[in-house]
Amino acid sequence: MLYVNTEVNGVPVKAFVDSGAQATIMSPDCAERCGIMRLMDVRYAGMARGVGTARILGRVHHAEIKIGGAVMPCAFTVMEGKDVDLLFGLDMLKRYRAKIDLEKNALCFEGQEVPFLHESEIPRSFEEAELNEPTVTGPNGEEIGAKTGAVRPKGSAQAGASNAGPSSSSQPAQPQAQPIASKAPVSSASQGAFPRDHIQQLTGMFGCTEQEATQALEMFGGNVEHAASFLLGG
Repeated sequence: MLYVNTEVNGVPVKAFVDSGAQATIMSPDCAERCGIMRLMDVRYAGMARGVGTARILGRVHHAEIKIGGAVMPCAFTVMEGKDVDLLFGLDMLKRYRAKIDLEKNALCFEGQEVPFLHESEIPRSFEEAELNEPTVTGPNGEEIGAKTGAVRPKGSAQAGASNAGPSSSSQPAQPQAQPIASKAPVSSASQGAFPRDHIQQLTGMFGCTEQEATQALEMFGGNVEHAASFLLGG
């Protein structure tokens, strides 16, 4: 797992760097500790729908985050269901043109090289959740944690992990809910759930793929305005 030390509103937070997560997500508990719940826009509340569902409490459009020596504005989706305080997702990685450099074992951006935390520094709550959480099957046979979004090689799930929903002898059981961090592609049925012109409007405005536009619409129940604000990055 790739973690970096950060500060949000002056409060130390260990952030999980996940390029497979579309959005930067903060837990409600972490938002409370950082004193930014008062900034949350509840108009963005709803359900995130991917492989499963998770409750979105709202969106913080602007708060300061410090990574290394850089202080920069960041937007957060406040969502239940994650076992990490802060998940630094693809939206912010792209905004600041950050690079995950495994040779240097660091997150690199704007001249900064922020080292990833040693395994001993990773929060225990995340490790325990990863070991015991249910999984779903990814597009290439890998196993994706239903709560953390962690991707593990095929066949590596813990034998003691509990699963819910229908199962078979060859497929891991489907969990009841999972936030949007999964890398599984959007199905054609999901794409057909929204008007074609709404998808084309978003792809034309932001240069995103149809899959990204569909995922954004799914997150906000088909609301084009909210989906557009999300793709813009807050």
